[in-house]
Amino acid sequence: MKSIEELREDLETLCILRGDFTLASGKKSNYYYNGKAAMLSGKVKIHLARALLKLAEGIDFDVVGGPAVGAVPLVEHMSIVSALEKDHTFDTFYVRSETKQHGTASSLYQAKKFNGNDTLIKNTKALIVEDTLTTGGSIQVALKAVEEIGAEVAGVLIVADRQDSDADWIRNQYDYRALFNVSNSGHLINPSAN
Repeated sequence: MKSIEELREDLETLCILRGDFTLASGKKSNYYYNGKAAMLSGKVKIHLARALLKLAEGIDFDVVGGPAVGAVPLVEHMSIVSALEKDHTFDTFYVRSETKQHGTASSLYQAKKFNGNDTLIKNTKALIVEDTLTTGGSIQVALKAVEEIGAEVAGVLIVADRQDSDADWIRNQYDYRALFNVSNSGHLINPSAN
């Protein structure tokens, strides 16, 4: 298993792009965290899932999910690693920012129980995961979907927190944990190393 420092180095190498970028929040930045580059890397995805599962220790949850697209590979890798290495299974879900106009015309996609019931129901404890946090706009959609069902947000895990004060509401309202913070110069910092 890679150390957290080795994972930090891998993520910084694969995911931090330099230049002029407009973020999903509309804010401008001289770096961009492209988390998909790591989530799709065969050499990194399992280590990232292990690190997130370790970060989630102590949080009581039933299901894991978050906003599409950033959370989809993360929660799937976490679920597989947990089942194979910890003999602990959990279902997953994801929330699209817009409702589809075809098929089920839904924005929430989740596993079904074998009895036909949805996985995410009232009083379910949901762990929310996302690759990057800037202002919290993307994750807010997932939080709202979980809370509207009557489920409980058990915690929020972020791979890379840009430390924007516009997202303080998430940090203050939920059991919030970031694997890494991102400095103003675009370097990943392990918050537990401070």
